[in-house]
Amino acid sequence: MKINLRVFCSLKLSIFILLSFLLTWGTPLVSQERFRRSPPYPEPLPELNLPDIESTTLSNGLSLSVVRRENLPAISLRLIILAGESSSPKSLPSLATITANMLNKGALNLSSSEIEEAIESIGGNFSSSIYPDYSIFSFSFLEDYLDDALEILSRMILQPTFPKQEIRNVERSMFYDLVMKSTDPEFLARRLFFQILFRDHPYKNMAYNEDIIKKIDQKNILSFFNKFYIPNNAKLVLTGNLNLQTASKKVSSYLQSWKKKDLEYRFIPPPDPLEELKICFVDLPQAKDATIYMGNIIFPITDVDFFPFLILNQVLGGTPNSRLFMNLRESKGYAYHAFSELEFFKSCGIFIVKARVRPEVSYASIIEILKEIEKITKEKIPSYEIEQAKSYLIGNFPLKIETIDKLSSKISEIQACNLGEKHWNKYLENIKFINSDTVSKIEKKHPLLSPVVIIIGNKNIIDYLGGFEKLEVYNRKGIYQYNISRGENK
Repeated sequence: MKINLRVFCSLKLSIFILLSFLLTWGTPLVSQERFRRSPPYPEPLPELNLPDIESTTLSNGLSLSVVRRENLPAISLRLIILAGESSSPKSLPSLATITANMLNKGALNLSSSEIEEAIESIGGNFSSSIYPDYSIFSFSFLEDYLDDALEILSRMILQPTFPKQEIRNVERSMFYDLVMKSTDPEFLARRLFFQILFRDHPYKNMAYNEDIIKKIDQKNILSFFNKFYIPNNAKLVLTGNLNLQTASKKVSSYLQSWKKKDLEYRFIPPPDPLEELKICFVDLPQAKDATIYMGNIIFPITDVDFFPFLILNQVLGGTPNSRLFMNLRESKGYAYHAFSELEFFKSCGIFIVKARVRPEVSYASIIEILKEIEKITKEKIPSYEIEQAKSYLIGNFPLKIETIDKLSSKISEIQACNLGEKHWNKYLENIKFINSDTVSKIEKKHPLLSPVVIIIGNKNIIDYLGGFEKLEVYNRKGIYQYNISRGENK
């Protein structure tokens, strides 16, 4: 059999070109596939130089901290009162919040509107934030008006009047704010979450509804103020172009008559975490989607597991690149978003997963979240995921303190919880030393697989939740209505 030489040569050339193409393009494709499976380690991050926190205690027991930041036109003042909603009587939740909201509503010879005008005249802003363990008053103003700001603050602290009309105004404002929020699924979920998770613990006071507010009167407010608003139960943080010596002299001159009193130490024990899965539902007729809010109690912020758990949370649901988002949204198409986060108090912390999903996949979404939690607590996290999480946390830290207000808020948190160097100058160092082995040691210590699960949505969602053994139904005020057991009709 004769072979045409020209055809043979053409065939050899074609094979050579094909092999060359496969060698040229095939290898990068394989390489790219490997890259997708195992992303590269992040680049090393530059060192972060943090400002010093200078602190002292004044003769009346007031703790003063100063963070000097030059070339800033404003000063940020944070007054921390170490009494939050956990200090409210069990019968009067919201008392701490109402008292805090009354601070700028009247002083001796100064009406609420006059205080507001005085604050505006120095380019200032004043607001209050109430947490379970403490209340923070934020006061920012132009640098040249430090004396004026301290004068205003001293009048509010030393000579409050708590006018009855202003109390009614504050209560009315809080009442309508809560009524308006009763259509916000995430607000409803968080409130019921606190109510169920903290049961008989003082932190449950954060879950008050609008019905309780009108029960509080001037006598209650005065009693709370006189008991907790004392210098030896307070901390003052100043951030701006000033030093500790100057700040001490000025603060002392305006607040020296703020007398300290005996303060009964109140220990708040850590609450017990849930040991069994608990499913709760709130009917929100106008809701088109299902809002899922689930989690459990973990350790306080001072615990040794804090930094490893930051990494675990980041891998699980800290960003759109984390496991929850990639599973529920990118892979399954169940969710509009799915994230996890940590929140810390003095006595404990809480681990939270938040997701907004299509109603018909509510049950499937909860099961997928539980699967992801189980996987991350039972299987060792690959090193590249650990390094990515560390890189994000370290790189994101400067953004949390990039403005004077953010910096002041961070310092206030550190001072309020007595966190010290570990959470400031050594914060990045503590993250850098975390590895897969460190995280794997803490993964099995916390009951993440027995969370309380809050579902907010139209009552038709109940049809999709039949896979659960029992469903507890609450109204929008957090009042228990009835149970639905598996197989029962709603």
